[in-house]
Amino acid sequence: MILRPRLIVLLLIAFALIRVAMTFRVFSATNDEATHIGAGLELIQLHRYQVQRENPPLPRIILSAAPWLGGMSYNPEGGFIAGLHSVFYGSGKYERNLVLARSGNLLFFALAAWTVWILARGALGDAGALIALFLFTTEPIVLGYSGLATTDAAGVAGTGVALIAFLRWLRAPDLSRTLLFGAAFGFSILCKFSSIVDVPVACIAIATLRVIQDRELRRQIARASLAMVPSAVVTLFIVWAGYGFTLRPLGDLAPWREAFGPRIGSMVARLDPATRIPAPDFLIGIANLRMIDATGMNTYLWGHSGKSGWWWYFPFALLLKISLAALALFLAGLLLTRRERDLRGPCLEFSAAALSIVAIAMTSKLDIGVRYLLPFFVPFAVASAAGVLAMSRRGRAGKGIVIALLVLHAGVSLGAHPDYFPYFNVLAGREPSRYLIDSNLDWGQDALRLRTVIRKRKITRIGLSLIGPADYAALGYPEVYSANPALPLHGWLAISDHGRRMSEVDGGWRWLPDKPLQRVGKSISLYQLP
Repeated sequence: MILRPRLIVLLLIAFALIRVAMTFRVFSATNDEATHIGAGLELIQLHRYQVQRENPPLPRIILSAAPWLGGMSYNPEGGFIAGLHSVFYGSGKYERNLVLARSGNLLFFALAAWTVWILARGALGDAGALIALFLFTTEPIVLGYSGLATTDAAGVAGTGVALIAFLRWLRAPDLSRTLLFGAAFGFSILCKFSSIVDVPVACIAIATLRVIQDRELRRQIARASLAMVPSAVVTLFIVWAGYGFTLRPLGDLAPWREAFGPRIGSMVARLDPATRIPAPDFLIGIANLRMIDATGMNTYLWGHSGKSGWWWYFPFALLLKISLAALALFLAGLLLTRRERDLRGPCLEFSAAALSIVAIAMTSKLDIGVRYLLPFFVPFAVASAAGVLAMSRRGRAGKGIVIALLVLHAGVSLGAHPDYFPYFNVLAGREPSRYLIDSNLDWGQDALRLRTVIRKRKITRIGLSLIGPADYAALGYPEVYSANPALPLHGWLAISDHGRRMSEVDGGWRWLPDKPLQRVGKSISLYQLP
């Protein structure tokens, strides 16, 4: 009996959700998770939004719903740092709190997977849609970042929803579908601010190719584009709704006025500060992001650190982090669909959408993780599925290669468990930290694993040089002290890849042995020094 496509869809998504959920207790809280949950709890408890406004509130509320119902809370009385500490350590068991915090992202992952199915089904039919969904739900880093309490999975879901609405508008660019796209775009922005640029560039890439090939659409597009004005109004209304229809005086934005540029800054300065404006926290969040991008963050790439970023950071990171089998299928699609009328258009359009997301990311200085490219995997999965269909039409040899690549992709995915987000392919070699660190590899996630090793080895005192927000006393560590990269020490030492590589740029840790006694997880080296 052949399973119905929708049943297979449910099975693929359910299996992926189980795999993601199995990682919840493996990793300690990563750098950003307490911030996101703290911001959501602040909204639920105090009805205000002041904790790190560089992210929209919608995913944070959803992520924080289970923690709030489970008794977790945000206590702002001791200040920002103490407030974030209270999120995971203030009440309840730490591991239980991790599960509560991370469970909400299963909703966004399921929604993102559903959008891949819908997009691919419209372009490639049921067979192509199942292949696309399989590739998406087995991509290691998609699974990995969907298992953490961050807004990355929400950004993927929002991008997928917006692309569905846009493609329906392209098929029939009437007013109702235009307004629907405006609402979908607003939803995507409320999922993650990167959608403000990711969605338009992806849509423009698809529309450009569609208009070139479709004469009738060229006649309609100019007239239909005028309807984007009310669509923009709908987008702004949805964003305002996501911020609770708040209104506050324009004067509240004074500290961030210059972040929008001298022209807008001077124009705002001439307005009455008492003028009430909608969604001020949204504007403050965008302003903060602009200031961070302008000043840069301390980043690392292939033995170098700096704040100005590298234009090739994201393509390089993607090359090392993506499943090579999936990448081969994507490239096969670009090569083999040229002679396939039914596959050429979808492959080119979704390839252009995926690559446009990479291209726009290359202009940013925020080179702190491939997770910023996660929406790329929605159109990428569809384009790769077109490659599978095209190759399978090349006789027995083509079908054999397709099967081999799909099996290899599945094997790599299963073999990566549970370390999905720190996954690197074989191009990175045995020491991927030579090339990339931060949220690509070392995000403070292995503190629980280190605790297990410390207990097994009965270590009573240890020097630490780890990143992350872990409270080692609360986690039951023995006596710990901070290790200095410039001063050799004796006894036990645990050092994470991020701190080691960043310090090595300035000559730190030269006194360490070439090899550690043990690797803990994917990010920590354990030494026993004489």
